[in-house]
Amino acid sequence: MSFSGRPTHLIDHPIPNDGFWPDLDVAEFQRSYRLPAEYLLELLVDGLTTAMHEVNNDLAKRKADWQRADIHQVSRADPMVLPERHFYVASYKRAVYCRAKSFLLSQFATVNRRESAQNLAKEAPDTAEQFLAFSQQAVRLIQGRSRITSELI
Repeated sequence: MSFSGRPTHLIDHPIPNDGFWPDLDVAEFQRSYRLPAEYLLELLVDGLTTAMHEVNNDLAKRKADWQRADIHQVSRADPMVLPERHFYVASYKRAVYCRAKSFLLSQFATVNRRESAQNLAKEAPDTAEQFLAFSQQAVRLIQGRSRITSELI
């Protein structure tokens, strides 16, 4: 059920990835992150695809390091080489799905013009920033970095 009380129709629509990181699916995204039913498939696919490419760019160095270690697909990596592969797959999906939700939340006010949407639009910037932070935390986990980094200036 969405914010509006309308039931959410799950859309089984796979989004192929680069072969190294796992493929994504709109229905899994909808189910896991409780998106409003008013979003059109095209907007969901655009948000997910954009987020996927941004996260892939953020993780390019980690991917190259793993490929040098003979890991060519995270989800099917040898458990002796990458025992945390399921954790990395889950963290990757969290990074992409949270980033996509951050983008899509800011779009909700333009999708729905009712009074409830105006209230949500006021809260959307804070919520969108929070989901973007969740995404960055997941990216940093995969990179092997802590949540906060400091440098001597």
